Amino acid sequence: MLEKKILNISKIENTDKYDRKKVGYLSGMIGTFLNVTLGVSKFVIGILANSVSITADAVNNFSDAIYSFATVLGFKFSSAPPDKDHPYGHGRVEYITTLIISMMVMIVGVQFAKTSIERIINPEKIIMGKIGIAFLVISIFVKLWMSLFNRKLSKAIDSSILKATSIDCLSDVFTTSVVLIAMIFADYTTFPVDGVVGLIVSAFILFSGFSLAKETISQLIGEAPSVELIKSVLSDIEKHKEILGIHNYTFHRYGHLKTIATVDVEVDAEMSLIKAHNLMSLIEKEIYEKYEIVLVIHVEPVGGNFTEREIELKEITENWKNQFSYIKSMHDFAIYKQGDKYFVGLQLALDGNKLDKNFDENSLKSELEELIKNYDEELKTSITILYEYF
Repeated sequence: MLEKKILNISKIENTDKYDRKKVGYLSGMIGTFLNVTLGVSKFVIGILANSVSITADAVNNFSDAIYSFATVLGFKFSSAPPDKDHPYGHGRVEYITTLIISMMVMIVGVQFAKTSIERIINPEKIIMGKIGIAFLVISIFVKLWMSLFNRKLSKAIDSSILKATSIDCLSDVFTTSVVLIAMIFADYTTFPVDGVVGLIVSAFILFSGFSLAKETISQLIGEAPSVELIKSVLSDIEKHKEILGIHNYTFHRYGHLKTIATVDVEVDAEMSLIKAHNLMSLIEKEIYEKYEIVLVIHVEPVGGNFTEREIELKEITENWKNQFSYIKSMHDFAIYKQGDKYFVGLQLALDGNKLDKNFDENSLKSELEELIKNYDEELKTSITILYEYF
């Protein structure tokens, strides 16, 4: 299998990881060659057969060739090292490349939709030989192989571009199959098969481009990592018996090569600073080695010696919190002095899955601030709202 050879060539020595740039290059060049070959062949057949649907399928292959070449460029630029202006690397270039390609695919779909509608209004005779039909059959099997090929590589290196390429190739299997069926039955009906099939192919091209753009925009905005990954990372942190609780975890992805995560962990207030520092350094090292995630841990001491006033107010706020099913927990509760004023500081972790569209964060804060003011009108508040979805 060619994909196995590519992965063997791209394997990083003494690891079970692969050189993403090399895999992307080889996959992109193979895709470019095959798509250009299919595109030229179908374009010639489409012209000779006077078929707009075959020509549309040919142009679809040319757009795939551009897509494949853009894959090479995407991997090249996204693998560039960090610099002064981009300290977290250039990994998101891969998403931008994919978004540009999706726009190009949709433009092609619109153009051929217009051509297909014209052919429906003014149908023309199709001249299709056995050689042309045979080539369309071969094209279907080539595209099916390309879909499986790119799917296996995308899983190996977790690449959105190769995953999108695999899906696009599978859609091409469908569109070419529809064209083939239309060409076989074109001689047996006066129905404008060519134009209708061309319109179907155009619609499929548009749908593929839109789906790809939607997924890529979600990644650019800041898509959450998989639930499985988050649970696995948090589980590995909790394996250390000194960790009493975890909250306020966030994951920031800068392409597939850079993920930064932050988390608050609770430890016994009696733990020494040195011991806490050494434990956090060990956990951060373990997480990076296993997941290649740069983890930053904030330590929150629990227990300790609270004043009578703090104990009383904490109990009041805990009772208030229990009224709301969407408040998961309360953290970092403390009364502290800043200048000549006293503040109550705390964090509320909310279950984002239980919030409706009418939820107002400011109203929740105001209600808690009023509760604290009723306890002691001299107290100021510093309330932080956190959202958790897992």
